[in-house]
Amino acid sequence: MIEKFKRIFCEQGRLHSVQGRFMAKPFFQHFSAPGLVCAHRGARSIAPENTSLAMVKARACGAELWETDVQLTTDGMAVLFHDDTLVRTTDILAREALRSKAGLRLTEFSWGELADLDAGSWFIHSDPYGTIQSGDVAREDLLQIAPQRILRLDEALRYCCQHDFPVNLELKDQRGTAADARIVATVLELLRQTGTEELVLISSFNHDYLRQVRQQAPDLATAALVEGAHPPEVVNYLRALGCDAYHPDQRLIDADFVRQLSAAGIPVNPWTVNDEAQALELLAAGAFFICTDWSQRLLKARHSA
Repeated sequence: MIEKFKRIFCEQGRLHSVQGRFMAKPFFQHFSAPGLVCAHRGARSIAPENTSLAMVKARACGAELWETDVQLTTDGMAVLFHDDTLVRTTDILAREALRSKAGLRLTEFSWGELADLDAGSWFIHSDPYGTIQSGDVAREDLLQIAPQRILRLDEALRYCCQHDFPVNLELKDQRGTAADARIVATVLELLRQTGTEELVLISSFNHDYLRQVRQQAPDLATAALVEGAHPPEVVNYLRALGCDAYHPDQRLIDADFVRQLSAAGIPVNPWTVNDEAQALELLAAGAFFICTDWSQRLLKARHSA
């Protein structure tokens, strides 16, 4: 199916111009052509999001890369976590010592306070995608879910390095916290320590973080996350920002939009596309990758299309 998408690009005269921009950053050299599947927060429909198990399952199901979220604790530990607070995906409300702090942002906790929290059992209790009831989550996998804990970024990067598994790191907007001034430098240092600079695409809704990355580590690939509305004169905006890709909410785009930006040399990676027909249409239009909660299903649909 990858060859099909490559052929479509060639027929439309866009592959050369887009690849010219891809090849400018080492991250894109891990992929031979557009049309990829990215596992959103790992394989989060069959494992607790942003955990070690979700990362491992994303690779096991064949996703070409995965996406995860990065935040800093109050003592500067970079961890993988999406929400501002810990309530939805940990057992903090059951922890007497921490229950009174449950409404605080993750950035107000130390790593010592987070390290032992249960970040897996909620998935069994809520079955958010119905995959436990449907049998998509194997019985033996249930035994691995409950022990899941909040994953440190350095742990995830070492796994990615060991398995040559590219990752899109979304730097969560830390404005209003002490982490705001430290998150970019902390993440860049961990990339250097783990030797994973070429495996990582950094994205953020906070575009100032992307400017900082460009200044401090110009060889790293970056992508602008957008929701609500496109920036005015989006192509000129992205070029001025120095981004290597555009990550719009899927509700903002259609196939024509993907074709137009691809023709301008800007890879488009929409999120979060869980409708297979829509995902295949956007891939055929030239999307570099689709970020989806159902990577295991989209991979099968792509190969059978």
